[in-house]
Amino acid sequence: MELRHIKHFVALAECKSFSVAADKLAITQPSLTRSIQKMEQNLGVQLFTRDSRHVKLTFHGDLVLKHSDKILSGVYLLESDIRVNSGKSSGKLVIGGGTLASSNILSEILSEFSRHSPSISVELRTRDVSELSELLSRGELDLFVSETKVTGFDKRDDLEVINYCHSHGVFCCRPEHPLVREANLYTPRLKDFPIALPRATTHEIENQFGDLFDSSRQAFSGLLRFEMFQSIRLLLYNSDMIGLLPQVTIEDELAAGRLVLLNVKDMPHISVDYGAVYLKSRALTPAAKEFISFIGTAAS
Repeated sequence: MELRHIKHFVALAECKSFSVAADKLAITQPSLTRSIQKMEQNLGVQLFTRDSRHVKLTFHGDLVLKHSDKILSGVYLLESDIRVNSGKSSGKLVIGGGTLASSNILSEILSEFSRHSPSISVELRTRDVSELSELLSRGELDLFVSETKVTGFDKRDDLEVINYCHSHGVFCCRPEHPLVREANLYTPRLKDFPIALPRATTHEIENQFGDLFDSSRQAFSGLLRFEMFQSIRLLLYNSDMIGLLPQVTIEDELAAGRLVLLNVKDMPHISVDYGAVYLKSRALTPAAKEFISFIGTAAS
């Protein structure tokens, strides 16, 4: 069995479509079909069930996928170590970034890290937090930077978390917003305005605000769930929309006066932590070790 067969198998398992997987791999669909057939012949089992539109992993296919992730991860580490120790490269770092963390936290980290370790090349993949641990487990990331407390990453036994900064949830809006002038502002008053809420916000956090985010309540004013802060930035600047965000992600906006904080008297305390996350069971590459060391030193 060749390594390319395993890569083709993993791509098909992820895409669940021969045509989509072939496009992703930049090969023809017949070539992909032959590769999968060859792998099935070598193993003596059927790896996929097929219909006219989709493919699905069989029991044996699911078993092979678990081993394939480990194999590809091991090959990546081997290649990385060879490059570094042969002097051909100071290392490559593949980092995942949570969509909110990437708005300014990760860019700040990477800006400083590039000056600290200019010989390390970095590849950044921004994803929703729900995808990051999956990519990490498949060996597609060395580590990722994300919120770690609300997401529960800091409670998982298989993950190691290196804290970078602490923050808390706040409501923000444009400086000219009608609510800015209200001296005694409580959460029920927020119901009169549309609200932007990170898509990763948990039910536990939402429940602390009663029915504020309940679209079925009477006189509902609108709710926008988002992933990237940039996607709602102009809405917050130019409308009466209110945003619920970790304060650390909007520090630049607050400093520039483009947004202001709302002083909500009964605001629940929402603790938010950001940090670097990696697998305990996987040996870190030299580049990843250097990044982790840098994060630990730079932590605020």
